[in-house]
Amino acid sequence: MAAFIELPEWINERTVERAYRLAKTAQYRRNDTPYKVGMQAARQRSPSLLKALEGGSIILQRMSERQMGVHGMDVGGIMVEATEYQMWKNAYTTADKGDPEENYAWIYASAAYLAGLVD
Repeated sequence: MAAFIELPEWINERTVERAYRLAKTAQYRRNDTPYKVGMQAARQRSPSLLKALEGGSIILQRMSERQMGVHGMDVGGIMVEATEYQMWKNAYTTADKGDPEENYAWIYASAAYLAGLVD
């Protein structure tokens, strides 16, 4: 993941949080359409989904740094990233490799909302 990429204006804290909230609401309501769209887009390595995953992870990293004041937390001498950032980063990595994992399906769904692939 590029450390200093220029993010499209549609990827910001507000839109990432909204997309995540929409995916969590769909999951709660047992609406699996975002899940299916996100997984399909991840399997196809959709450029818009990959951009949303990458941008979302960068936004979450920035939010984490602002809230914690550092890039990660020192846990027993090991630097650990914030959980949400780690998950989005891993979801991006697996989708980019063409091997999306089911355990990231709702993050793919969030990115599908963010990318405009789900209404």
